[in-house]
Amino acid sequence: MKICFASLRKKVNYTEVLEYGMDVFYECFREYAANNKQHEYSYYNFAFANKGAERNLDNLKDAEVIIFPAVQEFIYFANAMHPRDIEKSQAEIRKAYEYLNNKHIILLTQDRGVNENLIMQYTFENKVKPKSFTTIDEMDFKLGLHALKYHYINRQYRFPSEKKFDFIYWGSDKSKNAGGVKSGDDRLKIIKEINKDKEVSSTIIGRWPFPVEKKWIKMNEIVGYLDEAITTVCFNWIDQTAVTGRYPESLACDVFPFVWKEYDTNNILVADTFQRVFTKDELCDKIKEVKKSDKWLKKIKSDFLNKLPTEKEYYKEFDKILNASIN
Repeated sequence: MKICFASLRKKVNYTEVLEYGMDVFYECFREYAANNKQHEYSYYNFAFANKGAERNLDNLKDAEVIIFPAVQEFIYFANAMHPRDIEKSQAEIRKAYEYLNNKHIILLTQDRGVNENLIMQYTFENKVKPKSFTTIDEMDFKLGLHALKYHYINRQYRFPSEKKFDFIYWGSDKSKNAGGVKSGDDRLKIIKEINKDKEVSSTIIGRWPFPVEKKWIKMNEIVGYLDEAITTVCFNWIDQTAVTGRYPESLACDVFPFVWKEYDTNNILVADTFQRVFTKDELCDKIKEVKKSDKWLKKIKSDFLNKLPTEKEYYKEFDKILNASIN
């Protein structure tokens, strides 16, 4: 089988974990390619090196299977970027349309806002007719594939630090879906209120419509801020049964993860009802409670570690799921 791993939108020269948001998928595919020599592999706009990624359309043309890792694809269609930048990016993707027809496309996604419908309708503008379309979602894996980040973070060398912030949040505003439709997501309102609260010391990182500590930095830099924080809160949108990478990322740095309202309704990760918060004031009151003792962190972290698969187990699970998608 001829397989092309294609970053259709952004050029990716991947070197190591915690530098790209999709690193868990990149590492899984690296392991897959190393252990499945029966296939032929090529890459489009992606390289497992510090350089070499290029838009070689011949690789798409020759492939039978196109594996497409989609990174925050929804922001290109949610009025979050300048139309000029969106058009420039779309123009490059349009060059690939004819080479995506009659191919087996496998979408790798880690966001509830990025699914087959968004890719076909918005990214491909209803002009691509694949032979088949399969989605591999982070939620197809035990605890969510992003739980791998716990292992990655704990492999990194980190300077000793003290907890000096009550609260930290890293990420972005998700107030709009594709098409610019309001999503109903609460995080912008809540994070903005916490940022203004003088009784809670906080540090906010990411793309927000108000002044923050850092606009956008890689995960290996965010870890340094996490090591200095005591709590965070996990939000979800579109699918409340899902979980997010923020939960394992926080626990890897001994940050207590609260969860917003119905996040993870099946309690895949959530270990105690104490973690659930429904208002900003309740969150702030519980932050004060967590600061009194490390008993809550120990309880939640112990529950997580008792369920967490090893790296090798995650790679084997990815191998099984991708083989089922290809075959």
